[in-house]
Amino acid sequence: MKQIILPLLITTLTLQAHDIWIDDAQKIIYGHIKESSEDSHAKNRVIEKSELLSFTCQKLSSHAKNCDSIFVELKPAYYTKTPYGTKNTPKNETAMALSSHLSHESVKRIDTQEGLKPHKKGLELTLENSLDSLRMGDKLRVVVLEEGNPKAGVTVAYDDKSIGISDENGHVNIKIRHAGLQMIRASYTQKSDGVKCDEIIYSTTLNITVHE
Repeated sequence: MKQIILPLLITTLTLQAHDIWIDDAQKIIYGHIKESSEDSHAKNRVIEKSELLSFTCQKLSSHAKNCDSIFVELKPAYYTKTPYGTKNTPKNETAMALSSHLSHESVKRIDTQEGLKPHKKGLELTLENSLDSLRMGDKLRVVVLEEGNPKAGVTVAYDDKSIGISDENGHVNIKIRHAGLQMIRASYTQKSDGVKCDEIIYSTTLNITVHE
């Protein structure tokens, strides 16, 4: 069966209505970043190791004490809508299923210039900028990759607002709106066979820190 790749609208990008990010302590946080603080994650929760498919720490610089970049893949999960809410089960195992999708999700944090090197795992974001000189108001050249190769036709959002679709080189330009942790997300969908799910959604988030 031929798979059809469709660009996503912002409504699909925010379908799961959450953020995912890696904090300074290398914890993976799931929830809403605007509700977090330095002392408490409020309504957010830490994703446990049992929920992860992989956790990769790249140490590429000889002087690095911590990871130059971290790439985390969550275990694929089914989400099936019913008249009584959303179930974490495949469509064919859910009573009164209305629609269903399979989620493949990842998050990456880059802390050093060396960390810009791709991990080459699934859908991934990196940059063509120098991290050391980035400031609020600067433009980012984001690169969308899949298995390390440029990926065209992927919708990219910045702080939950759609800002464009990647070109044939995987490029999308973003203007930095604020200092601190940046949330850049890319996502696309594929039609499925309708048995276990109707669609497969691939999404990834990139975190970098921008100084004032």
